[in-house]
Amino acid sequence: MPLTVVVEPRPPDVGEDTAWVGVETTLSLGEVTQLITQPDRILRVNPHWVFETWNQDDDSRFQLRVRNQANGQIWETGGSIARRSQSIQLNYDDGIKASTRFTVEAHSNGSRIWVVDDYGRLPTAEREKRLTEVDPSLPDWGSALKRYLDAWDRRSGNRLWRWYMEGPWCRMTPLGRRVARLLIWATVAELALFLLLVAILIVEIGT
Repeated sequence: MPLTVVVEPRPPDVGEDTAWVGVETTLSLGEVTQLITQPDRILRVNPHWVFETWNQDDDSRFQLRVRNQANGQIWETGGSIARRSQSIQLNYDDGIKASTRFTVEAHSNGSRIWVVDDYGRLPTAEREKRLTEVDPSLPDWGSALKRYLDAWDRRSGNRLWRWYMEGPWCRMTPLGRRVARLLIWATVAELALFLLLVAILIVEIGT
């Protein structure tokens, strides 16, 4: 049973039993290519994946264990990393998903990144028995990746924000990120209210 998602435009070099999403950004080709050199960074953008383990032995091997809230599955696998000039592919040892490829191409005033999941490794009969393992999070992952790249384009020049995104943010669960965002905005609102009260007090004293 093919798992091909019919979406246009179509990324290069995909066959049957694949699913993909394309994300356009105003970031340059070089900037997005640099971001995918650390593949776990893009994996962690997925809002349904709770990372329990990510170990990268070197540039060519990794160990992964995630709890996928989109299908209720825990997925544990090793794998290899294949790098090319403008793409990186994670080849999984175990599970129904054979690989995930990130490919960057020039597009319009910036670039486009393709995320392509390949399910073509197993025989059709076995895939049909294991359809509950199919990862349905790809559309939400694409939306989250769009927000991530847009934020990176606007704020990566801020050294404090960049430190937060490259460090604490990556280690948080999706729920932890939402809580942290709410706390940050609540703190900003309280600070703004405090400054407003101080300004009113100064005006009152001055009159």
